[in-house]
Amino acid sequence: MSVRIESNSQLTPEQERVYRLRNAAERDGGTPGGFLELLAAVVADDTWRQIPSGINTEEPFSSFADFIEAKPPFGLGQRVEDVHVLLQMRHPHEAAADFRAKMEAMRAEVRRLLAEDGITGYSEQQRDRDIQAWAALDKSGSWWLAFFVACQVRSSKAGTAEDGNRKTTSKIPASEFARRAGTSPERVLRYLRAWDAAHAAGAVPLSTDDLYPGHEAMDLPPADDWTLYYSSRRSASTDRGALISAAAETEGIRPTKALEVAENPTALRAAILGDPKTADAARAALKALTAEERRSEHLDYVRQVAEGGKAQVSSGQLIELPEQIRAKVSEQLAAVTEHPADPELVTSAYEAVQGLITKAVEADPELHANEQRVRFQTALKATRRSIAAIDPVRLPAVVDDGLRDEITALHEAVSALVASINKQ
Repeated sequence: MSVRIESNSQLTPEQERVYRLRNAAERDGGTPGGFLELLAAVVADDTWRQIPSGINTEEPFSSFADFIEAKPPFGLGQRVEDVHVLLQMRHPHEAAADFRAKMEAMRAEVRRLLAEDGITGYSEQQRDRDIQAWAALDKSGSWWLAFFVACQVRSSKAGTAEDGNRKTTSKIPASEFARRAGTSPERVLRYLRAWDAAHAAGAVPLSTDDLYPGHEAMDLPPADDWTLYYSSRRSASTDRGALISAAAETEGIRPTKALEVAENPTALRAAILGDPKTADAARAALKALTAEERRSEHLDYVRQVAEGGKAQVSSGQLIELPEQIRAKVSEQLAAVTEHPADPELVTSAYEAVQGLITKAVEADPELHANEQRVRFQTALKATRRSIAAIDPVRLPAVVDDGLRDEITALHEAVSALVASINKQ
């Protein structure tokens, strides 16, 4: 095997670091997107097991950690702890469910491979931060949670105007925060409204719009004061109480009934477990919540494509959209921006944008061919792995006419594929 090794031995270590940083910025635009995509491809098809581990050897790497730390062109030339940090970063196109699933599968597999080498990526610094967070929560209770949400989540009033040296858009929507935290957007918004109510009452010095991700800690009110702002049934005038009351009136029931249920989750659980009609109502409500989260994801996707002018295709390649298609995507965004709460309009815009991206791919012969090639490769790899799961030693003992027919049909299909490519 002939291997060419690139060297920058004339550079000092500091210059080398700058050189790599410059290359990363030129290649990925200063984001880890390109690195994450390539890592996903390397892990998916076991590329790292198929290359030599060094000069003058055909032996593969004995571990994934060795592959990460080996110098190019054999390995990634990275520190394992740095890769762990990159894995925590979010790819800019993870708003799309399929792409997010691909990234999450890659992260899980990389962490599994590193765990086999006894590397978990959990440092003592992280332990210290976690313990400090626990101490803050233990001392301040839900006030600390509300403060954190107010720092991270964009309020409905926030725009995109600059505020000093930062932008309010550095925050994320409640739906995105909820997705990452494994909770509901409504619960996140309850913390946000509690903080706003406390600020309006003068209990905390800064409003939600004054806070930003990474804001320094501040003195919080006593834990006993929390229930004054995080709504309870005795105070239906709070934001939470007002929302529940409004929903109750829409359904034609007394607000006090809905507020009582909201304050007794254990009772609600008992009703769901004991009564099929209550369970059906709960399922319908959860279905509506899922639809709202999906609508939010679709809206974020349309906005990202319209504002960035780029889109991720099924092969994993990030393509620049033609100006004409970008204009049509912007039209779709403008339409849903006027009525963001209309789920059908958002779904229609999402599907229309996907259709426009498909047209862009089909209009480029080389890109279209690459897309087909990737689909074929994916199908063939899946088939090969399925066949590899069949033990040829045990197969004869259980084979019958049905199995024999399936194997024969598979052989004929593969032979036809081989014959088709040999005609080229």
